Amino acid sequence: MDEVTFIITLLQDRWSSAITALRSAGAISSAHMETPRFIDVRSVAPNEGRRVDIDSQSVIVVFEDSNSTDYPTIDYSVRNETYTFTLHLRVLHRRNFAELTTSRERLQQLYKTARYIIETNGLRPTVYVGGGTSGTVAESAELIKLTGRSEANDRGKRLLGYKLSIELKRFARSI
Repeated sequence: MDEVTFIITLLQDRWSSAITALRSAGAISSAHMETPRFIDVRSVAPNEGRRVDIDSQSVIVVFEDSNSTDYPTIDYSVRNETYTFTLHLRVLHRRNFAELTTSRERLQQLYKTARYIIETNGLRPTVYVGGGTSGTVAESAELIKLTGRSEANDRGKRLLGYKLSIELKRFARSI
């Protein structure tokens, strides 16, 4: 499993339980929360990666920014890997003059849910075969953390968004 698929699977498998936990804690409301569409930017499937219709649901686009490798031993028998990713959280602002803040609330709830998943799985994040939160391990890492957030709005297209920077580390991988 490649690293982008690892991040997408980690988010997808834990999304509904994160929403439940955040709702019970009172951190998000249930009024505007739906499961977003996760997109791998490298996809060549129709309506994936290049142009996406986000009228019906929010979108999280995931792509890898960089990868660095470090060899901590003199004989190069193991390597440490660091990957950086960008997650684009996108919400379409709908013209509903009765509720002008609906899209901002949806974006904030997307951010809180994604942040919750990354923070609660920060140490030894694991993805399992067949999805879910237990079973046979398909892929793992040692650390994952949220390193930054920036605005990514496009007023012309009525898109609200955040860009999240994520760092994934794997230690002592054998060659």
